[in-house]
Amino acid sequence: MGWVDNLNGPTGLMIGVGKGVIRSVLVDGNNRSEVIPVDYAINGLIVIPYEFYKSRKRPAEIPVYNITNADHRKAKMGDVITMCKRLGREYPLNVGLWYPDAVITTNKIYHQFNVLMFHWLPAYFLDFLLLIFGQKRFMVRVQNKISTGLDVLQFFTLNPWYFKSDNFASLWDNLSTEDRGIFNMDMHSDYSEEEYLIGCIKGGREYILKEKLEDLPKARFHHKIMYVIDRVCKIIFVGLFVYYLLKWTGVLALFSSNEQ
Repeated sequence: MGWVDNLNGPTGLMIGVGKGVIRSVLVDGNNRSEVIPVDYAINGLIVIPYEFYKSRKRPAEIPVYNITNADHRKAKMGDVITMCKRLGREYPLNVGLWYPDAVITTNKIYHQFNVLMFHWLPAYFLDFLLLIFGQKRFMVRVQNKISTGLDVLQFFTLNPWYFKSDNFASLWDNLSTEDRGIFNMDMHSDYSEEEYLIGCIKGGREYILKEKLEDLPKARFHHKIMYVIDRVCKIIFVGLFVYYLLKWTGVLALFSSNEQ
């Protein structure tokens, strides 16, 4: 099953999250996913004009073909994200910026806070270090592209979408057995979403990031190390935040006076 071999769409999002660059995404987990294998869509684009050409009588109204997933295959985006996180642990990418653990939320204020803390501040800090060491700066430029992409994406991930695809599904019934073997576009087939996502991850590693599949054991080991570092840093950060909050509110001084 085909996938798009560039950084546009879901593939780019998976790689960005897998590399630890994207730390927060606005997604409503209850919305249904409309992602289908790209070869299904391309085969549909080939068959539609072919079927239209075969028609002896021109239809009174222009037919509309929505190339979308079959209704019974539209999984909740929350379930897809959970599967992606699990597969990301099984097939991690090579060395990334941080441990891949993006926050999925519908709260725009919380999202903007995460973007500021975990997108922009690290980007400016890393560019500052690159400037000191006389290296070319690029992190802020990368974050600008990521922010633009996420701003466009959130319109589609926060709103529900429903497309009737009866016309598209009927095309499969009109194909001959020979044509079905060439132009697979049966959205009612039992292809595995998990198998498709594994193909996307492996393909992204090998063909986009140029990472060898033989490096997976090393990537899994590095992934575990990054997990420990991520948790330790979060515990220290939260601990310091609570400490200074208690100190600023005077609660810490109150406890100290009680002990004396």
